Amino acid sequence: MALNVVRYGLLSTAQIGINAHLPASYESNNSEIVSISSRSSLKAESAAKEHGIPRWYGSYQEQLDDPHVDAIVNCLPNGMHAEWTIKAAESGKHILCEKPLAVSAEECRKMIDAANANSVVLVEAFTHRWNPHLRLARKLIADGEIGEVRTLDAALCFNIAEPEGNVRFSKELIGGALWDAGCYAVYAIRFVMSDEPVEVLGMSNDSGNWGVDTTFSGILRFTNGAIGNITTNMEQPFRCFITIDGSKGRIEIPSMFDDSGPILIKRGDGRNGERTETIATPAPYRFVVQFDEFSECVLSGKKPEFPPEDGLRNTAVIEALYKSASSRAPVLLDL
Repeated sequence: MALNVVRYGLLSTAQIGINAHLPASYESNNSEIVSISSRSSLKAESAAKEHGIPRWYGSYQEQLDDPHVDAIVNCLPNGMHAEWTIKAAESGKHILCEKPLAVSAEECRKMIDAANANSVVLVEAFTHRWNPHLRLARKLIADGEIGEVRTLDAALCFNIAEPEGNVRFSKELIGGALWDAGCYAVYAIRFVMSDEPVEVLGMSNDSGNWGVDTTFSGILRFTNGAIGNITTNMEQPFRCFITIDGSKGRIEIPSMFDDSGPILIKRGDGRNGERTETIATPAPYRFVVQFDEFSECVLSGKKPEFPPEDGLRNTAVIEALYKSASSRAPVLLDL
C-alpha cells in the first residue's frame, strides 16, 4: 500500500464510478483510483484511456489479483454485489460497495463474514450518511426541536427515458425502483429517526411487464408510533425530498441530493401562525467525504462510523417491504 494513500480499483465501468467516485478521488487527500475493470477488455481499455486511469482489466478477477490495488469500489449491478464483494475480500481487498449492500439480509451477512474472516474493511457506499441536511435533521430531532416525531414522508422519483437495456429494469440483475432509488428514501427515514422500523407495509406496480417494480410505495412504523411513508418511481419527473412532522413543528428538506440547499424548520401548530427558519448547509462533496472516511479506516485501522451492519439493516427493511408487497400483508421486523 502506498504511504498514506489507498489505491482503488473501479469494479465495472458503471456511470456511478466514472461520474461520481472518480471525480471525488481527485479531491480526496488519501484516495487514488488506479484501475478499472470490465468483462470486456475493450470496454475497460476505452474507459481507462478516456478518463486517465492507469490500468485496465478484461476480467474482474484479474483486477482483484493485482497487488497494486488495495481496495475495490464495487459498482456492479445489485445482484452481483455479494459475489464480487466476497471474492474481493478473499483476495485481501478492502471494499467500498455501492448501495444496496446486497439484495438480501442473508447475502449481507455472508459479505460481512467474508470481510471479517479476511481482516478487510467493508462499507456500503451510501453517501446519504454524509448528507449535511440529514445529519442536521437527525440532530434537531434528537434534541427535541420539533417535539415527538409523528410522521415522515420521503421520496426519490425520476424518469428513465429509455428503459430498454437499462439495468434498473432488469429482473435478472435485481433492478427495480425500490432497490435502486427507494433505498434512499428508506435510509433517510431510518437515519433521521436514529431507530429501526418494527413493521412495514408495501405496495408495488410494474408498468410494462419488466419483472421489476417501476413504482413502489411503503409504510414504516417505528417503536414510538411514528409512521414513515416512502415513494419511489422510475417513470416520472425528478423529485427527492423528506418532510418530518413532529408534535411541535416540521423539518423540510426540499432536495436531499443538493448538498448546499437549505433545510427548513417550521415551529408552531401550522394554524395559528408559525415561525420558519431557513438554514443553509454548505458542506464538502459527499463522495469526497466518503472516500476520506473509508481510506482513513483502511490506513489507520479506525472503525467505520457506519459499519456494514447498517447496510444489512437497510437491506432487511427493503426485503421486508418487497415481501409485504408480494403477500399483500404487513411484515414485522426485529432489527
